[in-house]
Amino acid sequence: MDRRRRSVVSAPWFALVCAAMACSLGLPRPTEVSPPPATSALATEEIPLPTGASSEPIIVAHLEPDFYFYDTAGQLLETRSAEGLSWARPNTAQVIGDAVYYVAGGDGDQGEVVRRVTSTETTNLDFTRAESFSGMAFAVSSDGERIAWSNTVWDGPAPVSQLWMAEIDGESPTLVAQTDPVDDVPEWFVLEPVTWLGDGDLVYAWQVTGIGGYILFFGWSSLYRYDPTSAAVTLLAPVGPEVGPPCWNDLTSDGAFAVGACGAAGQVVERATNSGLETAFPLLPDQGQSGAGAYTPSGDRLAYAIALGDPDNEAGQLVVIPSRGEGPAVVASHAPGAFDAILWLDEDRMAAGYWQGDATFVDLVTSDGARSLIGEGRLVGLMRP
Repeated sequence: MDRRRRSVVSAPWFALVCAAMACSLGLPRPTEVSPPPATSALATEEIPLPTGASSEPIIVAHLEPDFYFYDTAGQLLETRSAEGLSWARPNTAQVIGDAVYYVAGGDGDQGEVVRRVTSTETTNLDFTRAESFSGMAFAVSSDGERIAWSNTVWDGPAPVSQLWMAEIDGESPTLVAQTDPVDDVPEWFVLEPVTWLGDGDLVYAWQVTGIGGYILFFGWSSLYRYDPTSAAVTLLAPVGPEVGPPCWNDLTSDGAFAVGACGAAGQVVERATNSGLETAFPLLPDQGQSGAGAYTPSGDRLAYAIALGDPDNEAGQLVVIPSRGEGPAVVASHAPGAFDAILWLDEDRMAAGYWQGDATFVDLVTSDGARSLIGEGRLVGLMRP
């Protein structure tokens, strides 16, 4: 494999939405989100988060400089400070339990750090702090007991990257992986945690850097599974011999399937990670770019977004695969702009994030296409009961 140091940059860069690693690497960024339009109604008073046994999740969005907490009817329940976060993408902001975790930019000589914000306190996880800008990314386990994070040093001839894991209080730090100039991974890749699986294994990526151009969707360049007990690594969707764009979007909770726009001409594919068998979904009309894949909690159904890929005339669609083996069905459309984030509340309803001009919004969408506005902001996560 060619180990020459390579940088992958396409041009021109259209600053509407952020490329996979471009935000964290300091490349040109999207236009900052403007204040919500006056025609969009937000609640004027905060309502305490429900303390009873509500079965409904709370939808969390980021509208700088705060996190907004909405119920499924679109009522604003609470706001919390998101100081230091300018643009939320996967692995820079996450909702776990009653807390929001996010990468806070460094102040002065301090580097980035993972910050935890609850309704009563804000805490820096100082053991994650980088010495300087590092393009930090992280993933907290669903039980809130573990965290994995990556830091990268950019002041040499190529990035030097490390992936760590520890208990959420910083105990038992473990180096999971680090870059090596003589390994088999093409250079100009950095390490990044992706998610924790239900059995406690960590999925991480070798993430290509320097991707630019008009890229609407976030993705990972590869997927590797790490067993914290044995330190064994399993290749789920390995880095290929040719440098390509990040394309994997999501995995089922058991890691058995992964989805991404990794096929020919951006075709969405599902990969059975044990066998490596990939199923490509048919291209749909007006499918120029694809991404934001998301599985339901059971893993039996998934959704993804497609867009024209035209910065001067953008239009997006929300697509559902009703069950494994079935074909894609469009359930919602949006123009001008596009859907770019999806989270399933249950097996039938999803929170869908989208943008229009400089503004971002979240809607509640059902699998049969019923749609209602939740509120402004960029979709971050779900606070489940």
